[in-house]
Amino acid sequence: MNNKSIHIISFDVPFPADYGGAIDVYYRIKALNELGVKVILHCYEYGRGRAKELEDITEKVYYYSRKKRLVDWFSKRPFIVQTRRSKELHSRLLKDDFPLLFEGVHSTFWLDDELLKKRLKIVRTHNIEHLYYDHLAENTSGIKAFFFRSEAKKLKKYETILNHADHILAISENDVKHFNHFKSEVTLLSPCFNEKEIKSLNSTENYGLFHGNLSVSENFISAKWLIQQVYSSSSLRLVIAGKNPSDELLALANQTIQIIANPSEVEMNALIENARVHVLHTHQSTGVKLKLIRSLQTSGSLIVSPKMVEGTNLSKHCIVVDSPEEWAKSIEEAMKSELSKNDFDKRVKLFNQELNTKKNCENKIVKLLDDKMTN
Repeated sequence: MNNKSIHIISFDVPFPADYGGAIDVYYRIKALNELGVKVILHCYEYGRGRAKELEDITEKVYYYSRKKRLVDWFSKRPFIVQTRRSKELHSRLLKDDFPLLFEGVHSTFWLDDELLKKRLKIVRTHNIEHLYYDHLAENTSGIKAFFFRSEAKKLKKYETILNHADHILAISENDVKHFNHFKSEVTLLSPCFNEKEIKSLNSTENYGLFHGNLSVSENFISAKWLIQQVYSSSSLRLVIAGKNPSDELLALANQTIQIIANPSEVEMNALIENARVHVLHTHQSTGVKLKLIRSLQTSGSLIVSPKMVEGTNLSKHCIVVDSPEEWAKSIEEAMKSELSKNDFDKRVKLFNQELNTKKNCENKIVKLLDDKMTN
């Protein structure tokens, strides 16, 4: 297995693994490294800096600046693709014949390049990107909404680039169905993440938790909705924790609503581990929410909106509710008792089988490399 090598082209620097896309990329690289695959990592860097930690799990790491020019707004290609067009990257990819894994549609500028035609090309889709940008447009206004709508239209047309991939690794069952009309072979690859062992059922503390990057409009809208629609007349404790909450959100804190801005990794993990109930709300169903998977690694109950589990088989491990009244009633009931041993054991089985990152990478990616070498 030690003679297997692969180029991975990442849309961002995947360390620290502190948001969904970075988590998925980082733990995929880590798993491949543990499986004996030599990873040559190419990252577009535009604010997160270089990470020495990546050198421990790769053969080599290259960084490229993401060049944003005003003229790129008017390109036929989506802005997120056009601004990731390094010629230096292209030159490096041509120095050998190793397979290529493009992380996200963002990184596919060179996917249809004639000089790379004979290479094994894999695309990991993190979302149905034009739907994601449509959602962004709906939740903003002004010049941002105009940009997001324009980008969504471009992404929908650009998606045909995926016909130049040999394989698409989709992140959810919904996405598998969406991408199946392309020439590429489409396979489900569940999100990659930190495989923390969950062997024992632990006692929890008397609070509900909503966590995420609070500067993202999706999370801000959900946090605000939970406070105003579900917890407005409740005496139960709710903790909202995450990056960069707005002043508007911070102003909604009160005696029972605690908002923790920018918790450390240690603090966030403790909040997640100890929560009696995870309240996971979203208005959009793009991709798979890694906060959902992270919450399933704990001993807390999960109360979720339908779109949080749409396109997955994870609803059987959650309490799915829709109206504010259903949310309030389910939270109150769940706060009265700990998770049952039977439900916890089902989660252990889930992570040992369906959501086993290393096993999934071996069965889906390493198998493709093996097949390429034998053909």
